[in-house]
Amino acid sequence: MKSTKNHISPPRLAEKLLNWFIKDELAEEVLGDLDEKFYSTLKQHSPQKAKRNYWFQVINYMRPFAFKFFKNKNSTISPMKLHFKLAFRLFRKNTLISFASLTSIVVGVFSTFLIYLWVNSEQTTDQFHTNYAKLYIPVIQQSAVDEYEPINTSLIFNADYSKYSEIDGSVQTIYMSPNRLKLSYNNEIYRGGGMITDSTFFDYFDFKLIDGNPNEVLKDPSNILLTKTMAKRIFGDSEPIGELIEISQRGSFQVAGILEDIPSNSSMTFDFVLPIHAQSFWGTAGIEFLLVNNSFDKNAFDEKIAGLGRNHPQFKESTLSTVAFSDTYFNEQLNTDLLSKHGQAYELDTMRLVALVILLVSILNFTNMQSTLSFSQLKAKSIKQIHGAEKRDFVFELVSSRLVYMVFSIILTYVLFLVIKPTYLNFLNLTIDISELNVLGLISAATFVFIIATTLMALLQTVRISSVQALSGQLNNIKSFKAGKVLTTVQYVFAIALIIATGVIFKQFKYMQNKDLGFDKENLVSFGFFDRIEYSGDDKEFYEKRQEQKKNYDFVVNELAKIPGVEHFSQGKTPFDNSISGMPWKLVNSNYEYSEIKLLSADANYAETVGLKIIEGRFFSDPLDVQRQNKVVINKAAMEFWGIENLEDAKLASSYWGGEGDPYQVIGVVENFHYEHLSRKIAPLVMVNFENIENAFTLKVQEERFKAAIESVSELFQTFNPNQKFTYTVLEDKLNTQYEREKKLTQIFVIFTLIAVILSSIGLFTMALYETQKRIKEIGIRKVVGASTGQVIALLSTNFMKWVLLAFIIAWPIAWYLMEKWLDNFANQTPLSWWIFAGAGLTASILAMLTVIGQSFSAASQNPVKALRAE
Repeated sequence: MKSTKNHISPPRLAEKLLNWFIKDELAEEVLGDLDEKFYSTLKQHSPQKAKRNYWFQVINYMRPFAFKFFKNKNSTISPMKLHFKLAFRLFRKNTLISFASLTSIVVGVFSTFLIYLWVNSEQTTDQFHTNYAKLYIPVIQQSAVDEYEPINTSLIFNADYSKYSEIDGSVQTIYMSPNRLKLSYNNEIYRGGGMITDSTFFDYFDFKLIDGNPNEVLKDPSNILLTKTMAKRIFGDSEPIGELIEISQRGSFQVAGILEDIPSNSSMTFDFVLPIHAQSFWGTAGIEFLLVNNSFDKNAFDEKIAGLGRNHPQFKESTLSTVAFSDTYFNEQLNTDLLSKHGQAYELDTMRLVALVILLVSILNFTNMQSTLSFSQLKAKSIKQIHGAEKRDFVFELVSSRLVYMVFSIILTYVLFLVIKPTYLNFLNLTIDISELNVLGLISAATFVFIIATTLMALLQTVRISSVQALSGQLNNIKSFKAGKVLTTVQYVFAIALIIATGVIFKQFKYMQNKDLGFDKENLVSFGFFDRIEYSGDDKEFYEKRQEQKKNYDFVVNELAKIPGVEHFSQGKTPFDNSISGMPWKLVNSNYEYSEIKLLSADANYAETVGLKIIEGRFFSDPLDVQRQNKVVINKAAMEFWGIENLEDAKLASSYWGGEGDPYQVIGVVENFHYEHLSRKIAPLVMVNFENIENAFTLKVQEERFKAAIESVSELFQTFNPNQKFTYTVLEDKLNTQYEREKKLTQIFVIFTLIAVILSSIGLFTMALYETQKRIKEIGIRKVVGASTGQVIALLSTNFMKWVLLAFIIAWPIAWYLMEKWLDNFANQTPLSWWIFAGAGLTASILAMLTVIGQSFSAASQNPVKALRAE
């Protein structure tokens, strides 16, 4: 019996199955255990039971951990848990570097996101309209040298666009400035910008109606639409729908709809909308928009309509064409009140560049700090590697660390945006239609890209360091560590370039603010007093109203002259009035063609009030000139433009006002003065003596009597406008408003430059921290052999300052080239001063020195015995 059992062996098929699936490193041990178990069972039980038990044990080993062709999921998950624990532990242990690294991500992503919001708002101006790309504006060019001006071809030339298959329709629009129309409710007067348009307006433009049917609301000529803010101003919290509003000389209108406030990325802004068919004529032509279809070819269509206006006596040499609505904000900036809001492409390019620099500085800073932290952990990693850690273990460790940073940074960036959002949007007057979920998504995506970029850079650095180098302390010769210094240098190149750019931009802004404008801008006040009397079709009524107004006007003029503190006053458009437009003028008896020349109306007191300098001839004078005579005054730029040498022979003709058959005598020339934004050159200007009663008054007030004089003017105003609030504009404030956009962009530029400099300084601080820690033994030896604290500080600081000096040498020509290109956008520009560049280098050097010297002093002040003992 025993002899028979001794010759019984385990089932061969079960052995083959086990050898087939089990891992090679487990096979020998498992087979030995199973054989031992088999023969033990065979001694006590029958062979059949021993074989069954053997099969049971083989089947029991058929688990994922034992399969040679199956990777256990837990083999990844479990180490990842461990790596996350280690990442949190490392985060807490190295608080300084961890916090600085987190700051780099948050500040980089957050700053870039803020800039993105502004750039995106500018880029998408008017794109919320469905027909944005299909709208075109008819424009006219008086002659080959004139600028294009928008024109209402349907009204002036009776153009019928139904004859053109490529045009699906047209809509007329008229913009009424706040001084043109008064809205009255409960004896209170309100003013705002008005849009006068066709009933089909909402078929072309997608301004949102909160209340009202867009297809019906403008069909009734007695209806009026108000924006949400305008309705709030007039009615407060009361329900506005159905209420009647009186409009000066236009009748009563019923509130039939409420519009959402016009978004900030709209080139058209207005406070109320009226149907154009409510009046037969609104006193101005306005402009029209054409809706084109897919068969529209701009060049072919422009050829069809080119001569459409030449039968009109005022436009015999004109050329009609079209301008895409999509081009009017950045490229084709038309001279019209409706589209007076424009953008500058160079501003977008500048802010994109700032965003890119901030992001790159943040990425380099984060990579540098994490590399510094990684270098400090090299010995520990090398020991792990010697004990069997694989390359993937270090990859998992890196990924888990980056994921921790990513989660924290997303949360912090999102919370920071929610906190600062109202202030930021209010500062830039932005209305951003973006949900919080989309904000979170964009921030998460940006942070993910940031982490991926820095992780790839870290992997490239980490895998090049061997265990032997790490354990032997041979890190000074490692290229990856030297790369950290290169990254710090690149950061400072960006930072110094931004400091230089900020200096140039700030200097240009101050140059525009303080430049001599050619007139006396101090204590000039302008205000409207009388409204324009609109012609209603009744000649007698119109005449009587005009006579009554003239009587009141004469009284007001006499009273203004009596007010103490009022030195001079006049009527006319003040400099920097956005409504200064052009007309076609030419020099009579010359080879010059008609050219579009700016036109400014002024009375006889204008030059004295504003402080213009007469360089030849004379200005308008009450004893010698009568208003609307054929006499003009020009500026020096116009004199040079036409090559006028003798004023007695100089006569100008306007194609609008009789042409060469009814010329205007040039009686004087004034020195050039700025009347438009300083980004433009002083253009030729023609001044005419037009004294319209409704023109705004301009007062020159004595500074010491300014407040009392304004109060007296206000009392006089209330006498003739009892229910209307007196408002006035100080010209200096108006000039500052002209540059409000530039001022805000300059402030933003300064803020982001400071961020870049701070980030670079943080990066340099971490490098200095690691460098001093790495050289503790060297510092101790130097102290022992007699080196002073100052010498050690100088040694350590010089090592870093040479990199900052290199950064300045690289940044200087780059910044010079870029800022020279940027200044080309201004007709009046400040020179590039050497002291800005020197100041930027000095600023960067001082900041770098302050950053490094603290760590250097701390290391140099240590007891050398303690340092050497520690080593």
